[in-house]
Amino acid sequence: MTYVDVATALPKLVGRVFARRGQEDPAALTEHLRAIYRDYVFNSPLVICISVYLYAVRADLRPWPFLQAWMPLWVLYLSARMAAGLLFAQAPALDPLRLKRWSRLSLLIQLVDGLMVSSLGWFVYPQLDPMAQSALLAATLVLVGATAFSLSGRWLSIAVYAPLVYLSFAWMTWQQTHPYATGFAVFTLGMFALYLVYASNQRKSVLKGFELAKLNGQLADELMVKNVALEGVASERSRLLATVSHDLRQPAHAIGLLAERALLDSSPESTRQCLRDLNELSQSLSASLVTLMDLTRLDAGLVEPREMPVELGQMLARLEGQFEVVARGKGLRLLVARCDLWVRCDPVLLQALLANLVSNAIKYTAHGIVELKVSEVDNRVCVRVCDTGIGIRHDKLETIFNEFVRLDGAASGTEGLGLGLSIVKRYAGLMGLQLSVESSPAQGSCFSVFMAPSAPLSADGAQSEKELDAAQARLRALRVLVVDNVDLLLGSMVKTLAGWGCQVYAARNLVQAIDISKSQGIDLLISDYHLGDLEPDGLQLINALRQRAPGLLPALLMTGDVSSRLELTARSQGIPVLHKPVRPQLLREQVLARLSPPPSPPSPPSPLPPGQGDAPA
Repeated sequence: MTYVDVATALPKLVGRVFARRGQEDPAALTEHLRAIYRDYVFNSPLVICISVYLYAVRADLRPWPFLQAWMPLWVLYLSARMAAGLLFAQAPALDPLRLKRWSRLSLLIQLVDGLMVSSLGWFVYPQLDPMAQSALLAATLVLVGATAFSLSGRWLSIAVYAPLVYLSFAWMTWQQTHPYATGFAVFTLGMFALYLVYASNQRKSVLKGFELAKLNGQLADELMVKNVALEGVASERSRLLATVSHDLRQPAHAIGLLAERALLDSSPESTRQCLRDLNELSQSLSASLVTLMDLTRLDAGLVEPREMPVELGQMLARLEGQFEVVARGKGLRLLVARCDLWVRCDPVLLQALLANLVSNAIKYTAHGIVELKVSEVDNRVCVRVCDTGIGIRHDKLETIFNEFVRLDGAASGTEGLGLGLSIVKRYAGLMGLQLSVESSPAQGSCFSVFMAPSAPLSADGAQSEKELDAAQARLRALRVLVVDNVDLLLGSMVKTLAGWGCQVYAARNLVQAIDISKSQGIDLLISDYHLGDLEPDGLQLINALRQRAPGLLPALLMTGDVSSRLELTARSQGIPVLHKPVRPQLLREQVLARLSPPPSPPSPPSPLPPGQGDAPA
């Protein structure tokens, strides 16, 4: 390597060193400096005592001018070094600028230390007899070697200190003429190499310790965040339990009173009114439980949107049929726009989203109208659900989509879990729909949902009314096996399915179900999940009957269990899960969905063109 190469490489090397210094973690640098300055406090008094003692017992050295000048400076330096250690220990939290100043001061102290000790090697050490040289060399190597641990975190501190001491003593020992000179010189160089090895190993350990400490700190911070989140979840769940306890007990209590009244009152009109009230309370109770189930499925990540073209007019018509009686019962007018627009979204989630908005509008409107409007805005389709209800204050518009929020619910006489709008927001987020709200207190509210338009499906893609009627007609010939270990629930299911014209078989356990499947052909199996502690569960029962069936037996699993794991397991086996309570309309839809389409009738022969196919004259 030439001089030019060295001159070119040296600045790069120095730049690399200082670049690494600039990248040093401030926390790690603070700990390194703390170790260095702590050593200054503890070893400086010890070194002063040893130095003064050696100077005092060697009276023949006192006349040396160099030693007489060196000794006061050495004691003064050690005292200043100890003071610096004490000041650092009392310093408050260091900002980057002060940290840099303390770092530079430690480098200066180590440089002065190296110069002071190495000067002994140059000017005093050669004048001693071999025995004194050995004592001084041993003492120096011990004192310098002890700094390998405190200085290991900073190579620059080692660079300005250790080489000066070791190399000066090694060189001066090499120049001596006694028999041990060469061995002591080599020994000193070996100790220098060992010093570097110790410092390197200690540095790795220190850096690893800092990494672990930093990682532990990060984990502690994450754990704290998780704990706060869990506390929030626990608080929300406590609120949920309190809300559910109140809002589900209310209709349950009313159902009990009405049922007892219906049993005691012999008047047909009074009994019919009780039944109407019981039906309304049952629907309210079912709606609350469905809302809770929707929230559980959303939290478990089980809701996956499936986008497809949706005919908006048909969906609005279904919403009108669903809520018209409820609105009329409160004395409200439900106005639903007619349109032939198509949008692209998940039809099930959009139906649930709009149903929540309409239900909320009816709930918080005492008189007037609830209206569903449709318009096209900026190449998007907008559905608006507007009402003339109690309205929402402007400062509350951001909170209405939070869970368990019921604004002015008590004042309006409404009941509910305060989850509807929260589910609306999450459904809209899943489908990527824009949701907005405008409201004025005592004047009403208007919720808007913006969707992407879609081209209508072809005639082949849309289900015709004739096909729907044919599928519903198949219920009259459907052979259904119902399995439930609760007689009341089993009897209710049998009566409901039989009312649709199905041929229904009832079983309470696996043995009865197998006996029925051997003697009767089964088109559909509906089983409860919990069939008793001594019986297999519903999934096991379905799989056992499927193994005996010639093909894949269509099945439905009904349960009050809200476990997401159960739903995932059932889904992986192609078994839909219906969560109790199940409304008859939903059960009917799911039963129809599990039926294979009926075979298509043979197409009639195409008519022949005129003049062909006639009998010969």
